[in-house]
Order: sequence, then C-alpha cells, then structure tokens
Amino acid sequence: MSAAVQPRPAEFPPTEIVAVVVPAHNEQELIGSCVTGIRRAAAHRDLCGVAVHLALVLDDCRDATAQQAEAALAAPAQPAWERGGALTASLVAVAVRNVGLARAFGVTQAFFRFGTVDPEAVWIATTDADSVVPADWLAHHLELRRQGAEACAGTVEVDSWDEHPAWARERFDALYRPDGGVDFGHPHVHGTNLGVSMAAYIGAGGFPALVTAEDHALWDALGASGRRRVATPMTPVTTSGRRHGRSPAGFADTLVRLEPPA
Repeated sequence: MSAAVQPRPAEFPPTEIVAVVVPAHNEQELIGSCVTGIRRAAAHRDLCGVAVHLALVLDDCRDATAQQAEAALAAPAQPAWERGGALTASLVAVAVRNVGLARAFGVTQAFFRFGTVDPEAVWIATTDADSVVPADWLAHHLELRRQGAEACAGTVEVDSWDEHPAWARERFDALYRPDGGVDFGHPHVHGTNLGVSMAAYIGAGGFPALVTAEDHALWDALGASGRRRVATPMTPVTTSGRRHGRSPAGFADTLVRLEPPA
C-alpha cells in the first residue's frame, strides 16, 4: 500500500460535497448509533463548512431501521459537536440483498443529486450500518484529499468481543497489526472505512454487484486505473463484533474464522 501522502501542487478543485453512503439491511438496533456518529463527523470544525449528505440505502429492510434512522437524524445536536458543516440526508429503499449494488445505488443517488458539481469536488465516504465513525473521520478524509489522495482505505476496531472466545481479541490484534505500528500503510480494505473522489470512482467503474468483497474489487480497480490511493491507520471506525453479519464471508465471518494463538 501507499506510504503517507506527500504534499504536492493542488491538482483538484476544493471539495464542495461529501456524500456518505451507508447500506443497511435490518439494522434497527445499530443504525441509530451509526447515524449519530455521522452527524458528529459532519459537524467537525475542520470540514470548514463543506456540506455533507448522508445517503442511507435501506436494502430489503423489514424491521424499524428506517424509523430508527429518522429518529437519530431528528434528535437534538449534542453540545460537544463542533458545528463545522451542514448535514442533509436521504433514505432510499431497494430490495437487492446485495451490498455492492446497495453501495453503488447510494453513490448513484449522490451523483444525480449533485450532478452539477465537478466530480473532482465530490468526495464519497462509505461506512456500514453496524459501525460508528469517529468525530474526525471526514475531516481526516478531506485532509488526505487536500494532500493529493484520490482514494483512502482506513482500518477498523471491534466494539465488543463478548460473542467470541477469550483469546480472539489477542489473535485478531496479532494478525491485523502484526507490527503494532501506527505509521501509514496497511493491507486492509473495509467498505466501512473507505473514501474516494467521485471522479476516481466513476473512472474505476464503481462498486461491482458483489455480495461481499465489493470494497476490495473497487480498491483494486482504482489501482489499475492509476488513481492515487493511500492506506491510513488514522481514524479507525468502530464496527460490530457480532458473530452473524449481513454479508456472507464478511467481517463477522473473518472474526469467527480466527484460530487460537499457538
């Protein structure tokens, strides 16, 4: 992966819009925390007034995901939020049961919503309904963009290990961060912590219609199309440690497949 992005002459227009895309399938228990985290990140002062739009894609939801998301969007802002930008949101329903298609649909919605804006000035950030982004998540993405990144891949932290054996956390840490380092550069790609310019996304062909690993496929396509990618360990996203996830062979299955330490 890439080392830290080195400053270079500005080649892109300033970011005008950040589109946060979140697919959700029956996530009524976790979507509230996810939306609240995005609201907090959108309010960060370092966004310097950049508008943020949340595209929540409800994929065959048969529970109260939509209602819980709407409640989180309508809740009063917290005093600790830094009031850096404005957040708008749209909830769209599909029935594809495919995370790649759901993510792609969210990006397409953003494209048409902001179609008059230069695609180089639109940044797409993706996360998941079972995850909570940190307050400086979007601010960090835009800092990397200002330094010349066309896409960035971040890391994750697990919210709870209660559903796993006692050794699972130690084993995960040993495999996920074998050197224990905090420097830039890592081999991980997660749809729950991914960013890309709209122009780069379009040039790479977008998210493919895959039920899993759509994030890896896009990342590889971005590299193949010559886009400047950076892997960053900063601003990790906290994601669910549940044993049963929504995508086959997804992150939940990765945790279940951990082997005990030797």
